[in-house]
Amino acid sequence: MAWDLVDLCRSALTAEELSTAFVRLGVGEHGDAMVVALTPVAREGSPVLPEQMIQRLLHVQSSYHLDRELIELLAHVTRDRPAADAS
Repeated sequence: MAWDLVDLCRSALTAEELSTAFVRLGVGEHGDAMVVALTPVAREGSPVLPEQMIQRLLHVQSSYHLDRELIELLAHVTRDRPAADAS
């Protein structure tokens, strides 16, 4: 999912941010890559994430232990959305 998120947010990332995201993905630091990808979304509100990605993010948030920065970004970009049904 982290790869998909970086790809969705690619247009909002600077060249440096995109490079950082791909390095993080390449070394398996998926949470860090998601933080890089979500930062411009939280800051600028763009790109607007599709509903399917929002639901995937909500599922990750409710299913895995995440660091505080990622939790805060997820809360910001998914605010006012109900959590996905885990069943």
